[in-house]
Amino acid sequence: MTVGTTVPGSVLGTPGPIPDGPAGRPRIRRLLLPLVAALLVGAALVLRLGLVGGDAIGAADNGDGIRLYCVAQLAPDATDGVASGHGVTVTEFRTGGPACPREAPTTSAGLILQATVAVAPLLDRTPPAPDGSLRFSLEWLAAVYVTLLALGAGLAAAASTSGTRRRRRVAASVLAVVGPPLAPLLVVPWWSRFLVSTFSEAAGLVGAVWLAWGLLVVAVTRPTHRGARATGLALIAVGGLVAVTAKPGYLPLGVVVALACPLVAVGVGWRRRLPGVVAAVAVVVLAAAPVLSSMRAQEAAYDVVNAHNLAFTAVLPESGPAATAGLGLAPGAWRHAGEHFYFEGGRTVPRWTETVAARPDDLRADAYAWVIAHPRVLARMVHRGLVATLRPQIPYLAQETSGPGTTSGEIRREPVPEGSQTMGPMFVYLDGLSGRWVPPAVLAMAVLAALLTVVLPRRTRGSPDLRTAVGLARTAGLLALTALGVVVLAVLGDGYCELAKHVWLGSYVLVVAGTVLAAAAVIAGLRVARSRRPADGR
Repeated sequence: MTVGTTVPGSVLGTPGPIPDGPAGRPRIRRLLLPLVAALLVGAALVLRLGLVGGDAIGAADNGDGIRLYCVAQLAPDATDGVASGHGVTVTEFRTGGPACPREAPTTSAGLILQATVAVAPLLDRTPPAPDGSLRFSLEWLAAVYVTLLALGAGLAAAASTSGTRRRRRVAASVLAVVGPPLAPLLVVPWWSRFLVSTFSEAAGLVGAVWLAWGLLVVAVTRPTHRGARATGLALIAVGGLVAVTAKPGYLPLGVVVALACPLVAVGVGWRRRLPGVVAAVAVVVLAAAPVLSSMRAQEAAYDVVNAHNLAFTAVLPESGPAATAGLGLAPGAWRHAGEHFYFEGGRTVPRWTETVAARPDDLRADAYAWVIAHPRVLARMVHRGLVATLRPQIPYLAQETSGPGTTSGEIRREPVPEGSQTMGPMFVYLDGLSGRWVPPAVLAMAVLAALLTVVLPRRTRGSPDLRTAVGLARTAGLLALTALGVVVLAVLGDGYCELAKHVWLGSYVLVVAGTVLAAAAVIAGLRVARSRRPADGR
């Protein structure tokens, strides 16, 4: 994490401090660059989401949204009083709704929502309803998330140009850092539309983007660029903290931050690792209580559901009848393999109450013991999770939004394989996808490239461009492992139930990893091609 490039002849920069001219124009340009980058990113995301013009896109509630909006005591502005089941993303809410039925965990998504609700009266002058409630729109929440992304882009743009003077190289530096995490959000709506929703995934996405920007800043700068490295370290730490406290499924992002921060060198000498160690400790300390409270809340509400789904949607289908006894299930239970909890609530499974409902912790432990003893089963589960990252669209969560006004009625939509309550249709769908080899290949290439940079002789890294390529390759490998962690936690946490949604953030991180790896290959290839070019005059 100490590699980078800012010396003469590099693709991304030139070295040393840049002296200001008599009129201070370089300094002015440096102040304007992050502002322009932030404004452009914010405007692009506003257009991508349709936040202006009344045609916003979002992600419809599937019944889980209440876990977030109850924290701010919001009530859906719908005729039936719920946000799910309308076939559209219900964006209109009223304040003064009921509190959460049980103590809600502290999450970054909840804190951001509460802060937005607190300032909502400044965003809308609509008079209170007769009951005293005020209007709240998810589009306002999306605007806050967009602002955070724009802020992160501005910081990353400012830090990426340390030691860079020429305009063309400044543009290349900004593009190499800001581009890979931003491009997936703008090219397709699969990830960005969750910013207009009641899902905690939105906070996890913002945190992941900041984390990726921080890693890329570190990759293209040198330890002697103290300000840039400090900014990159802050983006990594804050982004990781926001992501890991969004929901328990994003724990791998926190682990990556805790491991990566101590590797970031800021300055020279024996104290160069100290800022990274301090950042890692701070993230662990600040995240511990929220993460543990979220895990306790998840276990209290979904312990039986998750245990059933792990056993019946993943382990049994991948293992066959042989796993029945190993999981402590009754004979004949394997015939219900593929049925997740919400299909029949376990009512048709032989002795379900005694073997599942009464022992969810034991069932989960038996499932983990089984996959450890049968690594091929675990490999098939992880592979299927990686294949699911190919389709993060999650079509059963409608992207059309209700817009201003009370939502009434229901829009019927055709069922899709990703939303099936039995795994057969989903298995057929995933097994028939073209390009099933792509996610595992990207993961393997990114990790292999990162490992090769460790054994690469230092003399071959003397070129500044190759040092940049090394930094980008290591970043790609780290992001790929992050995506793998999200996938593994998803399949071991809830089996294949809503698999596409549970690996959704992993799919985004894996796309960024592949983009960064491609950038590293291009930079290294250009450098090698130039080194083989005959010198002028020969």
